[in-house]
Amino acid sequence: MTEVAIKAELLLTLESKQDWINKVPRRLPPKNRYGEQFLCVDSNGYVLEIGADFAAAERLKSYPVRFYRKITVSQFEEGGDNGSDQ
Repeated sequence: MTEVAIKAELLLTLESKQDWINKVPRRLPPKNRYGEQFLCVDSNGYVLEIGADFAAAERLKSYPVRFYRKITVSQFEEGGDNGSDQ
């Protein structure tokens, strides 16, 4: 397995699947650009994409889940990097 580090802005921390249901997408900020992507990562470093993943994370006790907005190289060049190393 290869580990990868990316630049991203932390948007939300979710404590449970119910927290995901309550907060996402209502608490997400508006997109800054057309192809903007978000990334959810559990406490073990695994990615969550669909409801089944959030339910599995609950069973595996891998919360909190952090919800990030990926930072592209052009955003970095424009000064959009907030310094996060995640």
